[in-house]
Amino acid sequence: MPTTRALTAALLVSLAVATTGAADTLLIADKTGHRLLYLDTGTGRVTHSVVVGENPHEVVVTRDGRTAFVANPGSNTISIVDIATGVERKRLSSPLFGFPHGLAVHPDGRTIYLTSEQQQLLIALDVETLEIAKHLSTGMDGSHMVVLSPDGGRAYITDRGSARVTVVDTARWAIVTHIPAGDGVEGIALTPDGRLLVVANRNDNDVHVIDTATLRPVWTVPVGEGPVRVACPPDGRLALVSHRASGDVHVIDLSTRTVTARVQVGAEPGGMAFSADGARAFVANSAAGSVSVLDLKTMTVVATHPAGTGPDGMARVRLDRRP
Repeated sequence: MPTTRALTAALLVSLAVATTGAADTLLIADKTGHRLLYLDTGTGRVTHSVVVGENPHEVVVTRDGRTAFVANPGSNTISIVDIATGVERKRLSSPLFGFPHGLAVHPDGRTIYLTSEQQQLLIALDVETLEIAKHLSTGMDGSHMVVLSPDGGRAYITDRGSARVTVVDTARWAIVTHIPAGDGVEGIALTPDGRLLVVANRNDNDVHVIDTATLRPVWTVPVGEGPVRVACPPDGRLALVSHRASGDVHVIDLSTRTVTARVQVGAEPGGMAFSADGARAFVANSAAGSVSVLDLKTMTVVATHPAGTGPDGMARVRLDRRP
C-alpha cells in the first residue's frame, strides 16, 4: 500500500504535469506579414502563425478564450480564428466593412463591437452566428478604436478625423454625445473601474483624460511624439502611452497627473498588453518586428522578442495546449 509520502509525491508530479502545458501566449496581429502570431511569453518564441486577411491591425479574444477576431483593414475582412487549433475558421466580408479596425468584446460574451472607419460605423457582430447583428452611424470621420465600459453599457470610439470621442449607449443603440478631443485622437483606454477614459492625440502629442460620469475632459498631459495607443494596467494606477514617432512608452501616474517614466522600446511601438499578474507590459514594435517586455516595477525593458515583420494589436490568452 502506498505511503503518505509516496502519495504526496505522486500528487505533486500529477499537478506539475497538469500545469506544464498551460502558458500565457500573446496573439499578435502582424500587419505586414498578414498573419496572426502566437508568441509564448515564457520562451519568447513565436510558436505558430495563422494566415489571415491583409494588413491585420487589431485582435480580440472571446470571453470563453476559444476564438480570436482579427480586423484586416487591407482586405476589408474579419478573420475568425480557432485558438486551440490555430486555424482560420472563417473570413467575414461585408459592404459595411470599410477599413474595419477597432474591436471590443461585450462582457456578456455574445457580441463583438467593430469600427468601420471609412463607413463611419460601429458594428455589432454576433459571436455565435458570426453575422452582423446591427450597425450604427457615428456621423464622425475616422471612427478608429473602440473600448467598452466594464458593464458593457457604453462604447467609446475615437474619431481621429473629427477630433471627437463618440459615446454610444449599447442597450439603446444610440449616440449619447460626441466629446471634443485633440487633433488626431486615436489611442483609447479605460481605467479598470471605468471612471477615467484616457485618449491619445497623435498630432497634438498629448493625452486627454475624460471623466466618464460627466463625459467631460478633466485634464491634459503632454507626452512624446506621435502617441498612438493607450493601455491601463489592472491595478488602475497608471496609463501607458506608446509613440510611433519617438519610439518610446510614456508612463502616466493617474493620481498625480504626471509622466513618471519614459522608456525607450523598439521602432514605431503600437499595441500593448499585460501579463496575467499585471507586473509586465508587452509592447509591439511595428517597424522593428519585435515585442518589448517592460517591467512595471523597475520601468525597464527586461527582454525583447522577435515577432514577425510588423506586429501591432495584441491579446493575451492562456493555452492548455498549443496548435
